[in-house]
Amino acid sequence: MKKTIIIISAVILLIIAAIAFMTVSYSATEEYKSNTLPDSTNVNGIDCSGLDYEQADTKISREWNKRYIIVTGSLNEKLCEFTDFGCTYDIRGEIQDLKKNHMISAALNHYLNTPFSANIPMIVSDYSPEFKERVLASDFLNNENATETSDAYVDLSSPDFPIVHEKIGTKPDAEKFFKDVINHIQSGELNFMYDSKAYSIAPKVTADDPELLEYREFCKKYLDQKITYLMGEETFTISAQQLSSLMKSDMSGKADRSAVEEYVSSLAEEYDNVGSKRSFTTISGKNITVDGGTYGWTIDQEKETEQLTNDINSHKNTERKPVYSFESYGEYTKTMGSTYVDVDFTQQKVRFYEDGTEKFSCSVVTGNRARGDSTPDGTYYILNRLENVIMRGDNDDGTRYEEPANYWMGVTWNGIGLHDSSWRTEFGGDIWKTNGSHGCINMPKNKIPQLFNMVEVGMPVVMHY
Repeated sequence: MKKTIIIISAVILLIIAAIAFMTVSYSATEEYKSNTLPDSTNVNGIDCSGLDYEQADTKISREWNKRYIIVTGSLNEKLCEFTDFGCTYDIRGEIQDLKKNHMISAALNHYLNTPFSANIPMIVSDYSPEFKERVLASDFLNNENATETSDAYVDLSSPDFPIVHEKIGTKPDAEKFFKDVINHIQSGELNFMYDSKAYSIAPKVTADDPELLEYREFCKKYLDQKITYLMGEETFTISAQQLSSLMKSDMSGKADRSAVEEYVSSLAEEYDNVGSKRSFTTISGKNITVDGGTYGWTIDQEKETEQLTNDINSHKNTERKPVYSFESYGEYTKTMGSTYVDVDFTQQKVRFYEDGTEKFSCSVVTGNRARGDSTPDGTYYILNRLENVIMRGDNDDGTRYEEPANYWMGVTWNGIGLHDSSWRTEFGGDIWKTNGSHGCINMPKNKIPQLFNMVEVGMPVVMHY
């Protein structure tokens, strides 16, 4: 028995010694010292005989990218297949380490003239956008009937602010699927079954989320407040959702000054309309568009921010107009309402409408267009009503003029207004084109008292062609 053991041990030692000798001898060969792989070398099932490291890298990557990935469903039906991966692999170091890590195998293969096979991990370092696009475009990932996963949330549109539960949708996590495709490319497992459950998208917020429950209590405490803006015929109330965004994130219920400023700025952008373009149909039926002028409303953003901040912090219901820096006659309107003075340059007519009914009409003479003294178009308002005034200005030749007027209704800050013109005997027609005024609206002295007694300071005056 001892003799047998000794013989076996001796044989093992001889084999080890022979392998050690071949290994050491192989390490001294030019084949080992070179940057080429031995003949009959197979890496990941790809023939790399006699290739240097760069060549082997290129060939292995190219051949690996030509493989097919086949994805099957739960009923073993083929869902899709992919090839031409277009991936870049980080394998150069693995190839260089083949001889060192497999020294014994490489030596035996060298001296026994047998094939040398090795497997290396195909680590994907990059992939082509086109390949990812193809994968994500797979039909089974883009079912038009698939539903989105939704988080639980507080329903701010309901008075008691209930929690709406989360829902797990049927739309799969396509990005996760693509990552798995990459993993299968790396592992060489090119056939795999698609399990829809593995790719369901979990909600980020569930109905029992402590933060969601805390937010609901905040809503019940602070977001039932009603702040209503009165904008003439239009009224609107700040929604609970909007109100929440105007408060600090610490759930104190206090206004966030910067958020309030932004909100007031958005109000001003929507509702400020001094000199804005207005397109509308006059009561006489004429479609006009005017731009410019002084009529309209402007929100005082600084004061309105202060007021809204105080309203929010009070937690009381409130109903009011915005704080204006400028406001025109009557209640706010984006047009002009139905009470206004209409100056029609084309028809050379002045009309006054009260609550949509024409109360006054007469022919006039407006600014001399040929001389460059055209009356400005736009939407203005009655600045003042004066009796027995002296109008002063410059003639075209530089001389000064002084003319009396029994009635004056100012329209612009640079001296344009409606007034009687005792020096004229004719009005209307085409007089204005060559013999018009310096810019004012000249009216017959027997007509103007009627209009003067109808209008009030602040009433809109639209002037147009």
